[in-house]
Amino acid sequence: MNSTHLKFLLTILLIGSLGKSAYAQAIHDALQLNEFIDEETYALTDAVESAKFYEILARNINEEQSGLTYDEILDNYRDNPFIAPLLTDELGGPVVYNGKTGQRALGALASASTGLGLPGSTFLMGLTDFLVKRTKQELSIAFFRDFQKVVKRSEEMQHLFPTTTKVLLKIDENIYQFKAFWEVLRESFLSDLEHLVYNLEDYVQESSKIKDPLARHMMSDFFKVIELFHDKTAPSDVINYLAEDAYLHTITADIDSSKFVPIFQSSLQVLGLFSKSLEHQDDNGYWVEPEVITTMLKKPAITTLYLGLVYQQGKDIQMGEKTFAEYLAPLSVRENALRVRNLLNTFKAFLDKAKALERLAKDMRRKANERRRDKNAPVMTDADKELEYDEYYDFTQNICDLFLYSYDFKKEILGASTKEDSLVHTYLTIISDINGMALEIRKKHYTSALINTLFIIEKLLPEGKFNCERQVMLKYGTFIATAVKAKTAEDVSDVIAAFALPPGGSAIKKYSKFSIAINAYVGLSAGQEILTDIGANPYYAVTTPIGVTFNWGFKNFGSIGILASVLDIGALTAFRFQDDNVSELPDLKFENVLAPGGYLVYGVPKYPIAIGFGAQLGPNLRTVTNGTLVTQTSGWRWGAFIAVDIPIVSVYTTNKNYKQCCRKCEKQAKTKPVTF
Repeated sequence: MNSTHLKFLLTILLIGSLGKSAYAQAIHDALQLNEFIDEETYALTDAVESAKFYEILARNINEEQSGLTYDEILDNYRDNPFIAPLLTDELGGPVVYNGKTGQRALGALASASTGLGLPGSTFLMGLTDFLVKRTKQELSIAFFRDFQKVVKRSEEMQHLFPTTTKVLLKIDENIYQFKAFWEVLRESFLSDLEHLVYNLEDYVQESSKIKDPLARHMMSDFFKVIELFHDKTAPSDVINYLAEDAYLHTITADIDSSKFVPIFQSSLQVLGLFSKSLEHQDDNGYWVEPEVITTMLKKPAITTLYLGLVYQQGKDIQMGEKTFAEYLAPLSVRENALRVRNLLNTFKAFLDKAKALERLAKDMRRKANERRRDKNAPVMTDADKELEYDEYYDFTQNICDLFLYSYDFKKEILGASTKEDSLVHTYLTIISDINGMALEIRKKHYTSALINTLFIIEKLLPEGKFNCERQVMLKYGTFIATAVKAKTAEDVSDVIAAFALPPGGSAIKKYSKFSIAINAYVGLSAGQEILTDIGANPYYAVTTPIGVTFNWGFKNFGSIGILASVLDIGALTAFRFQDDNVSELPDLKFENVLAPGGYLVYGVPKYPIAIGFGAQLGPNLRTVTNGTLVTQTSGWRWGAFIAVDIPIVSVYTTNKNYKQCCRKCEKQAKTKPVTF
């Protein structure tokens, strides 16, 4: 729910409740006048807006008049001991004020407060703005209190955002003064985001949820690969590191007895064996030309000799119950010529990717050399740096793609793949995720970096074990990533409001078995209208019924609801679409928008569109033009509408997944202490 929804709701609540409280409008006028006054000298500043100044004075004169000049308006205040000191010879003039005086007069207030009438719309919106602001403050405090609770219980938040966690827990009960600590909070947000890769590594090594030694050693090796990228290590050397020197190759059966460990180890060894066998002769860190494979296809003898040499090198690579050499041996017979060709085709694809990688490297070197040689080259802009980051990212992502050939090579040798082989492929994609994460941090795209972080954690944890924390991390992590970009007080307020205000999306109806909401529908209606003393006639109009909805959700099939409508401000909605200036809005009476009724409403799947059928009384407000109301005799109407579904406040919802998540989180909060 955003501030527009809050204004909408509070305006509705105020419509029937405001009466003599309209006297309070003077405080708002005083606050506006204060903007034009030097508080030390109690004199008007040069920044005074004359038209606004006269307007405020005019509407507080004690009687309604028209056609007064600016001089005549000021004359009304000459004997006012509070206002008179502000009036100077530079003010006033023969210009006629375009408007009525006395809009805040006692008589006007008294008439506004009788029965169910409304005060002026400007006052109504002013008071609504005040309540909206105060409501935002209360919701913001509640948001930060929830934030504190989350970091107390969430292992992920504690490791990924350690500085933020310490600051929030240090603030403790003073969280209601979060604005006073905002700069400290913002710095902690930024520090954690800039170190997110290192924080993720700490989480993997220390998390109670990741107990598998292989996962920890594997991730340690993957982070080492990112370091090699940073050090601009040659691509073939990076592959050789994973195939031969990675720490995960030290894991033995007595450390981890699962059958996946040797499968992962052998997959990387096969990748390293074939990669080394195809490296360029001058050891430049790259591989032979793809055309070599074409030659091998044309001359089978070369293929036979090549496979024989690889066979000899792979005798010690254990792949389950057999060695790599034993699996390769059947390719020596003529009957398996098709399998040999498939293996060569896989080599060709690998070398094509490697060639593209080499071209990227040459292009980056050329650009770097040109910049060094050009003494008059301009200083690199942020956009130039981002482009350079993107180019190197493309280069390293191509290396990550080569890692995945461990799956393809092994599949061609064994003739089939297993579930464990697919898991090897999934784990190797984590290197690409970390690489993308590092790039986004370098480019200060923190939200994208957070999404990559969540992808990585989800791949490491058992399926379904991260659903609850993912929701929490996505909400508060995205808040942190958004908040660091807030530069002004207004930006900060907007960011906090965006995350603090409770949701009221139409999707809640469709994905909850049952929900209750205060709701509005903005759209078009048509049907039959029966007016007193006139009779029945067809009608079509802009409609905005507002009331309470009771909804039953059917997920992909939409939702069914019952709307108990109270108001219909369709005429005002149409007017505000044309002109959003509140000063043009006339004074309203409650009877103008009162429209009790009932509708059966169908929520369309995927879209916030609703179709309703039902009946209602009134309203008698039909149109608003240039500040003038056009009303008509009362009556009732029945028909249908098609409209945009706008839940203002979600009052109640049932959602099993959400509740289950919350119960788990509460249980964790009670049993798990905070650690650093």
